[in-house]
Amino acid sequence: MTGSVSTMIIEILTGKFEIPQEEVARSTVFEDLAVDSLALLEMSLLLEKRLGVSIAEGVLTSQQSIDEAARAVEALGAPAAVGSAV
Repeated sequence: MTGSVSTMIIEILTGKFEIPQEEVARSTVFEDLAVDSLALLEMSLLLEKRLGVSIAEGVLTSQQSIDEAARAVEALGAPAAVGSAV
């Protein structure tokens, strides 16, 4: 479900990118967090490794919310239940 991948994205944002937890919600748009295209590419690589899917450049965009990004990743065949990202 979207919740698991969304949680993984939030863990990456708060852990790897050190964005304060209180600034991050599933409806938060990457652009509002100042997450640029390079950070999205890095996030894609982390998600690919953890989920075993291939994420093409442009699948994740700065205009997406965390939930929208999670749905896009799940559409690529990401498992519905995933473990911790950090």
